[in-house]
Amino acid sequence: MFKSLTRLTIDADGRYATDQELQFLQDLLDTAEIRISAYEKIRDNEEQIINRWEAEKRNLPQDTFHMGDRDVTEICRRDMTNVFRCSITAILFGDLDRLREGLLIWYQTIVRAYNYTEYAKISYKVIQETIKEFLEPDEVAMVLPALKLDHTILSS
Repeated sequence: MFKSLTRLTIDADGRYATDQELQFLQDLLDTAEIRISAYEKIRDNEEQIINRWEAEKRNLPQDTFHMGDRDVTEICRRDMTNVFRCSITAILFGDLDRLREGLLIWYQTIVRAYNYTEYAKISYKVIQETIKEFLEPDEVAMVLPALKLDHTILSS
């Protein structure tokens, strides 16, 4: 949103913005209620969501909480929480570009450095299903693009 607003400010300098240039803002306003509702539900239920996410991962045959002999449960929880919060904030503001450029590309480097790509592939796929237990279908549809972006970037 902020990038788009900045671009609009520069592009429309000295003139009125066209309907086409204003469309992103109209789309954002049209979905504001759903965005805010999803954000509030996730904010208010974050601990339960993260716990459910971890429980679902523990039910999988792959062990995503160990790197060799090292238990990385706390690191996983911290990272999952941080990425999740940033992703949901990106949805609130309609700014997936900032999520991609500001967090995910940086975090992708860490995931690759620690050879955690396969675990990220599992983890960020699981949250896409887990979130459905906490949100209405229209809210899920609003949130999934960020969660899919997390999955795509961090598992590649």
